[in-house]
Amino acid sequence: MSYLPGVLPGAASGATEDSAGDSTDAVESQQAPMTEGEREAFLENVVVRALARKALSEWEVTKLLAANGVDESEFEVFLDRYRANRYIDDFDLAENLVESLHRRKGYGRSQIKSELAARHVQPEIITASLEALDDDDELQRATELAEKRAPSLARLDAATAERRLTSFLMRKGYPSGIIRTAVKSALAPQPRGVRFR
Repeated sequence: MSYLPGVLPGAASGATEDSAGDSTDAVESQQAPMTEGEREAFLENVVVRALARKALSEWEVTKLLAANGVDESEFEVFLDRYRANRYIDDFDLAENLVESLHRRKGYGRSQIKSELAARHVQPEIITASLEALDDDDELQRATELAEKRAPSLARLDAATAERRLTSFLMRKGYPSGIIRTAVKSALAPQPRGVRFR
């Protein structure tokens, strides 16, 4: 059984259902605390609904639990249950984010690391996940991004175009060596009749 956030079991029933009954008893029944089973079901429902919108790190789940009245001393009990049910897995989350942030958003290692750190993924998990990227992957993606951006800089002088393209790739989190190579490739004079990709 699941419950709406902030609504206790029994709260939906009206206090005046039995007009002959004691109204004090009706109010007390509405405010009766959840049983442990009801509380666990309620919290699981909250977490599952949040996970349906977006994958969460363990830390993000603890913030959600705290917002719903769970004491910090109880976090590990709930996390163990959610790990066992495969609701949360920071290794899977990190691997998926590395892939999506690199392929879809064009982020380099340092920006991906920052994104994962902001979600409080453990450093050793971040390091292991980033091993999936090698220098060739980063150079290829940086070059693709630079070549796609280069046409919008065509009217600028060479120094300004290079500076802006360099800044763009720096914001994406690429290291300086890869940036230099990608920028040089993207801004190299094109053979006559060949357009920027």
